[in-house]
Amino acid sequence: MPVPPDLASQSAREAPRVLVVRRDNIGDLICTLPVFEGIRHRYPDAHIGALVNSYNAPLLDGNPYLDRVHVYVKSKHRPDAGVLALVRDRFKLVAGLRKERYQIVLHAGSRPRSEMRNLTRLAGITEQIVDQNANRPLHEVERVYELLRALDIPGPPPAPRLTLAAQALAGARDALAGRGYGQAIGLHISARESENRWPLESFAALMRKGAERGHRFVLFWSPGEASRPEHPGDDERAQELLVRCRDLPVLGYPTPDLLALAAGLAAVGALVGSDGGHIHIAAAVGTPVIGLYCDHKVTQWRPWGTGHTVLQAARVDHIPVDAVLAAIEHGNPT
Repeated sequence: MPVPPDLASQSAREAPRVLVVRRDNIGDLICTLPVFEGIRHRYPDAHIGALVNSYNAPLLDGNPYLDRVHVYVKSKHRPDAGVLALVRDRFKLVAGLRKERYQIVLHAGSRPRSEMRNLTRLAGITEQIVDQNANRPLHEVERVYELLRALDIPGPPPAPRLTLAAQALAGARDALAGRGYGQAIGLHISARESENRWPLESFAALMRKGAERGHRFVLFWSPGEASRPEHPGDDERAQELLVRCRDLPVLGYPTPDLLALAAGLAAVGALVGSDGGHIHIAAAVGTPVIGLYCDHKVTQWRPWGTGHTVLQAARVDHIPVDAVLAAIEHGNPT
């Protein structure tokens, strides 16, 4: 693939200024992490920026491959903001992008929103690289990494790696170990889409059967109320499950933000959960995953890397408890 026009000069070829746009959800951003690493290894002197939404941005704290993180707030995350406030925010974002003098933008989403393409054009970025593989049966990590061929960066992609502050990780490990739950089995009950939700009854049965075999469990969930429009949470469902299983060795682990969730997931021995951002976070911090998936989600959204197990069915609620328990004890790594 030819080198983009903006990399025609010698200095630009050696040190391109590249912006990666990923406006989507948690798992999408995790699957994009290898892109930053790939650019840095190919162009050590490059200036690499990321444009992400405010909810996901903390996951890039301390990323060793990035020079700058630009943050925007989705309108649904500011339900009380007026039109003028949103326009002002976008104006500041464009000004910040122009200041960095980016030459190339990679739109990592499979369907780049016109808003992001227009914003980056207003910022003076003339070379726009978009996905050409939206209909190919690729994992999201592979699909996004394919964009780098335009920058003379071939695959295969490295594994997504999430950088955590040592203090946060040590704090999570100490918190679990101090209560007797070090390296316990993590369970994450939340899923944005209804077809991806494993029933509470199944989680309760898994914990009861697992406890009989000596397992201990740490319960994770998306924080907040289910009615919260910007980020529906599972506080009520988590409390219901904890009450139902109060006689079992299960510890509720509230996570007020994504970094707390990442540290907690890094501190358990394995994670059971259905398709969602928590699956990809766990894999990116090195925790083995038992992923519960609808058949049509496995190719693109399974946990990336070795040492993970995927159980699949037409609907997640069709996956039997005994199969999950067997995967915890014996595994069937992908």
